[in-house]
Amino acid sequence: MSNPGALFAFGLLHMTLGVLMVWNARRFRARAIQVPGVVVGLVKSSDPDSRARRPIFRYTTLEGLEFEVVSKWGEPNPPQPGERVTVYYDPEKQRRARIGTGGQIGSEMGWAIFGFGSLLTALGVLSVFGVL
Repeated sequence: MSNPGALFAFGLLHMTLGVLMVWNARRFRARAIQVPGVVVGLVKSSDPDSRARRPIFRYTTLEGLEFEVVSKWGEPNPPQPGERVTVYYDPEKQRRARIGTGGQIGSEMGWAIFGFGSLLTALGVLSVFGVL
């Protein structure tokens, strides 16, 4: 590696981002209200090479308000239209919702980014000590 310090810093940045994503997902889930919902459609990724699709889901809040939301996260094997899902919504911002499948809550992606950052950080340290 020509610049192990940059590799180390880039790794730490990703580790921090991953921890923040996991923390945010756990915080959201702790305050969210859980209700049943249904997937009503899928949105294809704008990247023509990607298989990822974002679920569109519908749910009714405990107060009786119905919402339809397009997920923030895409995944290669999302739940299909008509499939029942568990929806988590923010009681203060009821349109802010996530489904409990795949990486939709956000913590799985956070752990993946943290792992990538850990690898980069380790490579940076190994480069500094001349192991690589």
